[in-house]
Amino acid sequence: MSNAIPTPRQTYTLKFTRNEIENIIIYIAEKLPTYKLLDNNKTLNSIRIQVTRAFQPQHLDIRFQESEGDSTTFEIEVSKFTGGMTNDDSNLYAKKNLDEFMTFLVKCLEGYKITEEDIKNLKKGQTKNMIFYLIFFVIIIWFFFGGGLEMLI
Repeated sequence: MSNAIPTPRQTYTLKFTRNEIENIIIYIAEKLPTYKLLDNNKTLNSIRIQVTRAFQPQHLDIRFQESEGDSTTFEIEVSKFTGGMTNDDSNLYAKKNLDEFMTFLVKCLEGYKITEEDIKNLKKGQTKNMIFYLIFFVIIIWFFFGGGLEMLI
C-alpha cells in the first residue's frame, strides 16, 4: 500500500498572451534566488522550474493548454524533486510554493519589478529554513546517539 498523496495542481486563465506569461516566468526564475529554470519545451508547451528552499526542492511544471486572443490557460503542478508527495507537510509546502510563485507572476504581469528587498526576503527565508532543519537534525542525532533515547527507557 502506498502512502503517496496527489500532487497539488491548479489551472489558471489569465488575460495575457502566452508569450507575456512565458517571459515573466523566465524573468522570475532568473531574478529570484529560490527559482531556477530547468526546461522551456516549446514542443510540449511546458516550462519546468525548480524551487529550492532548504532540503525540500520541488518542481513547478507549467503546461500551457490553450490561448485565445489575449487570454491564456495553463496548469501548474507541484512535485517533489524525487518521488511523490507522501505527507501533509510536503503538500502544504507545495501549496506555499505555488501560491508564492503565482503572487510574483501576477504582480509582474501587472508591471511590478522584482526588487533587492524581494531577493533579500527570499534569501532570509532560505536561511531560516536551513537553520531550522540543521537544529532539528542535531536534536535527532543527539536523541539517538547522545543518550536522549536512554532517558525514555
